[in-house]
Amino acid sequence: MLGISGVFVLAALALIAQPASAETAEEFFAAHPKITLAVPSGAGGTYDAYTRLLARHMPKYIPGNPATIVQNITAAGGLVLTNQAYNNAAKDGTFIAMVRGSTVQEHVNGSPAAKFDGRKFAWIGNMNMEYETCIVMRDSPHRSIADLRDREIIVGASGAGAQSYSFPLVYNEILHTKFRVITGYPATPDRMLAMERGELTGNCGVNTSSILATLARQYTEGKIRMLLQAAMRKDPRFPDVPNMLDEAKTPADRQALEYMFATLELGRPFVVAPETPPERVALLRRAFDQAMKDPGLVEEAGKLQLDLNTMTGAESAASVERLYATPRAVIERVQAAVEAKP
Repeated sequence: MLGISGVFVLAALALIAQPASAETAEEFFAAHPKITLAVPSGAGGTYDAYTRLLARHMPKYIPGNPATIVQNITAAGGLVLTNQAYNNAAKDGTFIAMVRGSTVQEHVNGSPAAKFDGRKFAWIGNMNMEYETCIVMRDSPHRSIADLRDREIIVGASGAGAQSYSFPLVYNEILHTKFRVITGYPATPDRMLAMERGELTGNCGVNTSSILATLARQYTEGKIRMLLQAAMRKDPRFPDVPNMLDEAKTPADRQALEYMFATLELGRPFVVAPETPPERVALLRRAFDQAMKDPGLVEEAGKLQLDLNTMTGAESAASVERLYATPRAVIERVQAAVEAKP
C-alpha cells in the first residue's frame, strides 16, 4: 500500500506524462510580432505594388497585428524566391511569398532549376487573375500583330522564368513572330527606361493592370501603345486590342497558347511552405480573404488602379492542379519554344 509520499510521486509522474497543450495558431501569431511578405520583382512594379498593398491590410486580421516586412527577391524571374519559399524559408507561416504562375510552370515543364512542387505549397490566395500585353513606344514602326511577323522587335525580360521572357518565344514558335528577348531588366520600370533610351523596341509580359496602374499616364498621353493582349479571354477594358489566342491557326496551336495563358490565372498568388501547420494555413487563408474584402484595401486598390479579381487559397490550389494536368505533348512543344535561343 502506497504512503502519502508515494501518491504524490505517482501524481507528479502522471502530470509529466500528459502532453503539453498544443499552441493554437492564434497563440503562435500573437507571439510572433513580425512576418515577411516576399515579392519576385524589384520595387516600383505591380508585383511589388500588390504585395505592399497586402502588407498594409492583411496583418490587422492576424492575431497580434504583426509588423510586416516586404522583401524584394528579383533573381531568375521569380525562381529564386519560389525555391527559397519551398526549401529554405521559415516553415511556420511567417514567410509568405508571391509565386508567379510562370514560375510554377517551370516545374511543370520539368526544369531542373525549379526545386519545388507547386502542388505541395500551401496556397493562401490570389489577389488578381491577369491579362498580359506587349507595348511599344509611340514612334515604333510596329503597329499590328502582322508587323511582328514582318520585322524584328527587341524586348526585355527579367529572366528565364518570367512571362516577359517565355511569352515572346512561344509567339515566335506558334505564331511566327520575330521577337528577340534580352534578359537583365528586373522590373517593368527598368524596361520602360530602356525603351526610352532606345535599347529596347518593346516590352512584353506587362499586365493590363500595370497599364492602368503604374503606366497610366504614359498610356493616356499616347506615349506607349498596346500591340496585343494575351489571356483565356479578352480584357473587356481593351476591346480593340487583339488577343493572341485568336491568332492560332490550328487546334494544336490554340492548345499550346492556352497552356501558356493558364499561368495568367495565377496572377498575384501567395504561398507558405508545405510544412506549415494546417491550422496556421487556415488562419492565413481567412486573414487573406478578410483583407480582400476590407474597405480600406479595396479603396486603396482603386486609387492605385490595381485590379482585384481574387481567388481563395483553395481555388488557387485547384488552378495549380489544372496546370499540372496538361498533356505532356503540349508541355513539350511549349517547353521547346521557351528553350530556343532568344
